[in-house]
Amino acid sequence: MEGQSIRPDLKRYVENFYSPLPKDDSEKMAVGLIDLAAVGADGRRSIKTFFEQVVRYVFRQFGFSEVAIGLKDRKEDVWKYEAAFGFTKDVEAKLFRARYDRADMYGQERFPNIKTGKLSELNVAEGLPVEDTEMYDRPYRFRAKRTSVEEFHQGDFMDFWMFDEKREIVGWIEVSSPKDKKQPSRATVRWIEFLASLCAQMVLLRWEEDQLRSKKASSPGPPVENADMPSG
Repeated sequence: MEGQSIRPDLKRYVENFYSPLPKDDSEKMAVGLIDLAAVGADGRRSIKTFFEQVVRYVFRQFGFSEVAIGLKDRKEDVWKYEAAFGFTKDVEAKLFRARYDRADMYGQERFPNIKTGKLSELNVAEGLPVEDTEMYDRPYRFRAKRTSVEEFHQGDFMDFWMFDEKREIVGWIEVSSPKDKKQPSRATVRWIEFLASLCAQMVLLRWEEDQLRSKKASSPGPPVENADMPSG
């Protein structure tokens, strides 16, 4: 017995109501995250390409004028920037030359911070090392006084950590210079924490795939019998 055909008016209503075109900011955010996950899982795309998509997404979606992403070097115990958006070419070049050791990443001495969540923290300009002020477009503004506790001061930045299962830092998303010059909302912080967690999973997946390919390439193949050797 054949099933009944779908009513045209029902089909039309459902297709219109659930149109893939986003209707509001929350839908735009969800669609963007789905697209990013697809890029991250695509083995034909490099991690750098994935990160370049992520920094643009954060720039558009959350209103930060400067966004960067860093990653741990798999050969050395150092961390470095891999993608950046919104910086001048000169500042961007300085970012890509920077290297951070374990003390920088895990300690409070060089970069004192305030925890803002399980995966995030605020680094304030007052605690920034003098040598790092060159990584900003207008270093002289660091001397300006903070006008209120709600202000996101020039030189402030937030880090959102990518962790592995052992809570080792895989990488981080870094944001600064919000367009409204205010501390980001709680919702914004939680969404970027979620994005950092997604990025961590994508990076770890890629690293695992690379390791498997490397092992497969280095493992000896099955022994080949020599046709010229006498048998028996």
